[in-house]
Amino acid sequence: MSKEDQFEEKCKAIFQMFDIDGDGQLTEEEIMKGYHMFDMNPTEEDIKQTMKDLDIDESGTIDYDEFKSLMWKIDQDEERDNVAQAFRKFDRRRRGYLDKRQFSSVLNAAIKGESGEKFSKEDVDKFFKVVDTDNNGKIDLEEFITAFTGEVDIFASIRKPEYEVKAEAEEQKQET
Repeated sequence: MSKEDQFEEKCKAIFQMFDIDGDGQLTEEEIMKGYHMFDMNPTEEDIKQTMKDLDIDESGTIDYDEFKSLMWKIDQDEERDNVAQAFRKFDRRRRGYLDKRQFSSVLNAAIKGESGEKFSKEDVDKFFKVVDTDNNGKIDLEEFITAFTGEVDIFASIRKPEYEVKAEAEEQKQET
């Protein structure tokens, strides 16, 4: 199952849990009860703010698409946090960047459970060039997050000619 399908499945399940009366719309009361299901205790003001933030069409209720946008933001924030934690694990000296050797450790740790193989020096060099978008010889936190949150397919990059990889990296850099 793809990451997108898993996300969609999770959103639907949570929305259905919150949607007590099954009408496809979440009221303030249903949102409050939904939070309580997850042992969260928001204030009435928190719920009103949630409604204000999510009720894009100002209908007074939250439909599935509005709810899904909140879940997407939460999911993205969690993924960024997890990737940032991994970065800090490999940045043992707390310099705020990874050098090529440290980056090689990241890549090899990522596939260790998969096959037990290691990336070749050439593959590490290719990955490094793709991820190091500012070409300073270091992978900083933002570059790392971009690479490992699925914003760029770094694994596909080693199969492409270098000029295509550089063009895509530059395009991604300009978009952010």
